[in-house]
Amino acid sequence: MTSLPVVPERCWQAIGVWGDRSCPELAKHTHCHNCPVFAAAGRRFLDAPSPNGYLDEWTARLAEPEREAADDLISALVFHIGEEWLALPVGVLVEVTHPRKPHRIPHRTGLLAGLVNVRGELHLCARLDLLLGIDRPNPDRQPASARPRMVVIRQGTDRWAFAADHVDLVRRVPAAELVAAPPTLSRAAARVTRGVFHRDNRAVGLLDEARLFEALRERVR
Repeated sequence: MTSLPVVPERCWQAIGVWGDRSCPELAKHTHCHNCPVFAAAGRRFLDAPSPNGYLDEWTARLAEPEREAADDLISALVFHIGEEWLALPVGVLVEVTHPRKPHRIPHRTGLLAGLVNVRGELHLCARLDLLLGIDRPNPDRQPASARPRMVVIRQGTDRWAFAADHVDLVRRVPAAELVAAPPTLSRAAARVTRGVFHRDNRAVGLLDEARLFEALRERVR
């Protein structure tokens, strides 16, 4: 079996397509995604142990007893970005994972943060703070209690990822509890917000998944 060449850590960023492109393997593989070194690094990442408390946290969340289903209940994942608490119906949720730094796409900025690799699949990463007009603090100045996460969502063939400053719980919300979004909400956010409900003394904006995906397609692609 041919052994893999010895390369610097994260060679794809140093001498590969995201670096100075001096890697001699590029002539054979065209792109780092086709290189066995890149694939091996991905396998090592997936095989790495979870951080302390991660499995216990999600075991506790998933072990919560399910309440009796009702036609007017909406199951939604609650999270916050900046100072805004938001929720998305779980029907579009793929997974919540550790934060990842997006790889920028040349000549694309703004709402499109770049590409992120989640379990070997590349996803477009959008900045929901810009899409919804939310002021977001510098990530380097987040409080120690912050637990940022990457959220992956899907509708049909559209798959997106976005960064959240904190992910709370899946809440079951009676549709009758939804009230109209306040007039102080930005026009961009109001366009994709289905309504607002209250939990734990805070207002949570329930995003309309169809409108959200439509806005992402219009504004990012």
